[in-house]
Amino acid sequence: MASAAPRRATKVEFHKTAPQIAVSGVNSWITRGGNFAVMVSEVEPGAVLTRTGDPEEHMVIVPPDGPTLSISAEGKTIEAKADSLTIVPPGASTITARSKGLFAQIYSKASKDIMALASNAAAYADEAPELAPPDLWPAPRDGYKLRHYPLGPYFKPNGDRIQPRLFRSTNMMVNLFAPFKTRRKTTSLSPHWHDDFEQCSLTLGGRWIHHMRYNWGPDLNHWIPDDHEEMATPSLIVIPAKVVHTSRDVGDGDASLYDIFCPPRMDFARKKGFVLNEDEYPMPDVPPDDTVKTGGSLLAWQKPA
Repeated sequence: MASAAPRRATKVEFHKTAPQIAVSGVNSWITRGGNFAVMVSEVEPGAVLTRTGDPEEHMVIVPPDGPTLSISAEGKTIEAKADSLTIVPPGASTITARSKGLFAQIYSKASKDIMALASNAAAYADEAPELAPPDLWPAPRDGYKLRHYPLGPYFKPNGDRIQPRLFRSTNMMVNLFAPFKTRRKTTSLSPHWHDDFEQCSLTLGGRWIHHMRYNWGPDLNHWIPDDHEEMATPSLIVIPAKVVHTSRDVGDGDASLYDIFCPPRMDFARKKGFVLNEDEYPMPDVPPDDTVKTGGSLLAWQKPA
């Protein structure tokens, strides 16, 4: 067992901290993991956010009570309304707010300027060697372009409390759970851990407890107590690899949860029909057995040259 101190989770309640970007009509909070960064922005009508040349795709999440956004890239423009996901192609892009509200963007490690602005950048000065590398998966079948998914059609009012809605790109995967309208029973939690990848849980509505238990190493000085802190929203937690965790909504009314993984999770991607846009993105050419790490690293099975 490792003797070094384990990596601690990053937890941010955005309205309790200063934004990393504060310009006319825009306040943005940026938090990173080992392979990604999340930027949560509050915008006024007319606010413009411009990117001049992102090297990889990134995602835009508009929550159920979020603003209407005009998103432009590759000569095309789409209207992203409340409760939607948009995948933005590499290159230049512009987001213009048509109404007031809050939304989130997810960038990969390749967007170095965003990573450097993160409030917790110092926590990843070592570049997280415990994680699977952020290998790009194959390009989309019909090329890079704006891909917009209104999430309402994927909601099934069948009485199920938890409804996953999974989408992926070449470099990340997000599970946009349908709004939680009833509270999770304390007799049906799901504690688990991930060997070689982090989980980022973004919550934009309700109140949440992310229960966490850190593995013990041989050095008692590095042991960390169990964590059951309640968090208001909007907020975010980056859960390190190997940390046992499960989440529980504890507030009143609707609650929202978005789980983020970078690179995409191989175990989820292999479940036919589970990733809702799987027909748009080819799978990596990997063996059909279980030798691939769930983190999605192609290096986990490639033989030496």
